Amino acid sequence: MLQTGGHEVTVITTHIHSLRHYFRFKRLKQQHTNPENENGLTVYRFETVNPWPYIQRQFYYYYRRQLLRLWDQSVAQRGKPDAVIINSSLWAGAALADRLYQEKIPFIVSEHLKEFIAPNGFTPLQSDCILNTYQKSTGVVATSQALKTGIIQRFPENTNKIQIIPNPVDTNFFVLNPNPVIENSVFNFVVIALLRPEKNIDLLIKAFSDLLTNKPNCQLTIAGNGPERKSLLALIQKLNLTNRVNLAGYQSPTGIRELLHKSQALILPSAVETFGVALIEAMACGLPVLATLCGGPEDIVTPETGLLVEKNNRTALMRGMVDLIERKDQFDSQKIREYAVRQFGLKTFTDKYSELLTSFI
Repeated sequence: MLQTGGHEVTVITTHIHSLRHYFRFKRLKQQHTNPENENGLTVYRFETVNPWPYIQRQFYYYYRRQLLRLWDQSVAQRGKPDAVIINSSLWAGAALADRLYQEKIPFIVSEHLKEFIAPNGFTPLQSDCILNTYQKSTGVVATSQALKTGIIQRFPENTNKIQIIPNPVDTNFFVLNPNPVIENSVFNFVVIALLRPEKNIDLLIKAFSDLLTNKPNCQLTIAGNGPERKSLLALIQKLNLTNRVNLAGYQSPTGIRELLHKSQALILPSAVETFGVALIEAMACGLPVLATLCGGPEDIVTPETGLLVEKNNRTALMRGMVDLIERKDQFDSQKIREYAVRQFGLKTFTDKYSELLTSFI
């Protein structure tokens, strides 16, 4: 999106795989000695397994060494950049902060981690790394008000550096269904999320089971993989929902768009979210959404685009689904999409980042 907005962009990424994925990793290229062209972007990438899975400090030193090596390679070949945008202070920001500060290259840290709004989110090492990164940075971007508040509570010394720029959605890709179903007796809910505990998918499945008592013509599709998959499958079988709940697994962007086009609403039942990209992807496709009051969604969902309910509350989720079903004709798909384009589309995103970058270049 930044490149489309007129900026020349180079991507540097060090991906440290878990030892659990060692055999899968062996099938990947361990190192890209030369940059590759990916979707028109110049990308420097290094991949390896984590040799220090239980010693965080050693892992960090190893990660920093690999990322700085890529940095030096990119600078030697493409020259020093005018500015750097770093996605997350952990660990990329911490690894590059001192070097960028010494070389007087302005940099922005864009934060996304849920740990900023969760209790006891960081280890002492992580907190030290974040503080040093913020002190050396030119600016810090939070994706929501909840995330900004969480950062300020933990690192108040850098309050004046923090501003909010929401995550973007590709509204040229996530579009209204070109062949909408005019009338459908079955109401299809979809969830797009990593299957992790904080996503509360188990709670949603239980709430969906309650929903079927009064609203039997419903289906629930859950897209995504993660450590909770086996337990969720067991729960679906225990509640006799195998014909009503589909664990669709990992989906490509095209697969996600197809699922959204087959659905009438998206649900995000999380206990904590710093933003909620699935929400704006659904809105760009014209779907109303049901989300919990868990941080990021409060900046996204409006009465015209969906509903917000109490988090960690099975009954609230069930009643929210009932409300969406009964009010389905009150949501205007075109207006929902227009809101997504206006608030989270390409132009809005690139304009905000361009303004931020040009303010200190």
